[in-house]
Amino acid sequence: MLYITIPILAIIAAFFIFSVYTNRQARYAQRVKAFELKQKHMDKTLEKIRGEIDGIREDIDAQQDKINALKSGKDIVDLSE
Repeated sequence: MLYITIPILAIIAAFFIFSVYTNRQARYAQRVKAFELKQKHMDKTLEKIRGEIDGIREDIDAQQDKINALKSGKDIVDLSE
């Protein structure tokens, strides 16, 4: 009877160990995927912000050029743009 019980217990133990291992691997894979998605979202958001900052800088430079042109008296410039 003992020669039947030991292999059964070994199979059950192996299945339990395998289940725990695969569960941990699945959780780790899920964390990695979540991190990658967060990283992509952050990169996309930063690109949007950089684009907005570049646009604002261009507007400021254009307005500064118009102001400098007025101060130097070169041409009459329309500041309403």
